[in-house]
Amino acid sequence: MVKTKINAAEHTGLSGFIAKKYLSTGIEFDELVSVGHIGLIKAANSFDSSKGFKFATYASLCINNEILMFLRKESKRPPCISITQINAEGDEFCISEVFNAFIHRDEYKLEETDDVLALREAITQLDEREQLIIQLRFYENKTQTQVGKVIGVEQSYISRLERRVLNKLKECIMR
Repeated sequence: MVKTKINAAEHTGLSGFIAKKYLSTGIEFDELVSVGHIGLIKAANSFDSSKGFKFATYASLCINNEILMFLRKESKRPPCISITQINAEGDEFCISEVFNAFIHRDEYKLEETDDVLALREAITQLDEREQLIIQLRFYENKTQTQVGKVIGVEQSYISRLERRVLNKLKECIMR
């Protein structure tokens, strides 16, 4: 292992550049940059130039991973996807409410807007495993790790599956 002394302060712009990807998470930009700086410092302390990578490449991965770990730690509830406003006050509903209404039609009285109907239709287009993922994540508020245990796959794969399912729902709704 060849330790190369890296001055992390010379690369702080990299943290800001990567943090911009996560602005939509609702976390303040400055906080994301600060977390990115932690990843940058870890990268500077563990960089091995003998592996043949440039520091910026290695640091980008470390910063990204640090921000992702922070976001996972910070999220106290499953993500909510706003579909539309349901009343004059501008209250929004999320996919879990629609899924609740889909599963328990008589218990929930969501306004029958075009978006709700489109989402209900989109959910019926999903296969059983995809519906199970949506049910566990958004209806039963399970973590990705818990969903992975039920389905028999790793959390990282659940993350990818969840992203695909949500994109599939969006595509079905947009048609």
